[in-house]
Amino acid sequence: MLTKFEEKLNDINSQMYDLGTRVVEANRVILRALESSDYSQFDSAKESLDDVQSLANEIDNKIITTLALFSPEATDLKKVVAFLKVTNEFVRASSNTTSFLSKFPSKLNSTLDFEQIMPNVILLQQATLKAFEYAVEMIVAEDKGATKDFCLKANIYEGKADDFYSLVEKDLFVEIISSKELTKDYFEMLALIRKMEKIADRAASIANLQSNI
Repeated sequence: MLTKFEEKLNDINSQMYDLGTRVVEANRVILRALESSDYSQFDSAKESLDDVQSLANEIDNKIITTLALFSPEATDLKKVVAFLKVTNEFVRASSNTTSFLSKFPSKLNSTLDFEQIMPNVILLQQATLKAFEYAVEMIVAEDKGATKDFCLKANIYEGKADDFYSLVEKDLFVEIISSKELTKDYFEMLALIRKMEKIADRAASIANLQSNI
């Protein structure tokens, strides 16, 4: 039979998993859109993230209440405090995802030429999505072995995302050199694509936080 403290942790875990799943699903929408050039689902994906901050606040309040009620031992205290950091990373990942969903379609309708960079942008998003999926699955992993495996995979895919971002950056600089009058627009696109890579960074951070508890 679970203790009251364990029941509270399970409840927090469940809410954190649901929160992370929202970010995963929104990034799946991004990947499907990039692969199909159909961006019609971006608005609904963006709306699905509207209450991420309030949900994270709700989880944080439960964490703080749990700390106050149960005064956990050092090991459990470390775990509960890590939860606060994880929810913050989810909020940051959600913010980057929302920015991409909001601004990317308008960039495609500009005079910029994206044909050369799109294959690597798709690979970047594939790696980002994988990294985040593994990080979120760590929340419900049933044993230390699975947790360690998911953490390793999240970090591997975060590294792949870094590599693909570097390739996109290189391709965009080639476009900048050949189209100097559009330099500002290309740099804005690069900053937007950088948000995808930052989502992968958040995934690695979430994974590493969980691996240490």
